[in-house]
Amino acid sequence: MKNLLFISFLALVLSSCSKFICVGPNIDYNRMGKSDIILFSSTNVRKFQTTIKLRKSEMTGIMVVKKMSDSLIAGSFINEFGIKGFDFTIMPDRVEFSYLFKKLDKWYIRRSLGNDLHFLFLRPELKICCTVDAKPALVKSIRHTLTFVYFISGKEHELNAEMFRRNHKFAVMEQSDRNGEMILLKMQHINGSISYELTEMKN
Repeated sequence: MKNLLFISFLALVLSSCSKFICVGPNIDYNRMGKSDIILFSSTNVRKFQTTIKLRKSEMTGIMVVKKMSDSLIAGSFINEFGIKGFDFTIMPDRVEFSYLFKKLDKWYIRRSLGNDLHFLFLRPELKICCTVDAKPALVKSIRHTLTFVYFISGKEHELNAEMFRRNHKFAVMEQSDRNGEMILLKMQHINGSISYELTEMKN
């Protein structure tokens, strides 16, 4: 009886973690083609018309993001009135803010916003290439509590992703581009507390 209970418990644990078990992590990233949209294939600057919606308010403005190196991205958000909202730096395993507007400078906002920016802009080559639930995916674990899963749909200009916090789906994201030129990002928390919509601006 004890053995049966143990086996049942083990099966439950394994099934709850199955989302994050990478099968065949030796998939060649370079052979995935354009189905994984690469935001920063070279050292460049991208500008996005950005809307951040909260339950009772929203912010609109411009997000400027620059690839500084293969493992470092820097960015800034300026609202529609020209007031800086935040400056951030994305590293492989964390996000740091060098500036946050006073009303945003709270620990829980730093944590949530940092996680969301990490999820939005994490470079593909910093993820593990594998198969998740029989689907090709790019996976990145952050501090043993967050897991980012970017599913490769096989469609040339689309990418869907999911963020998990302690094995619970926390947010979803869609990336797409128009003819390989203008990048669109849409992300929202499952509980509806916040959503992001970014449309690349062309000079």
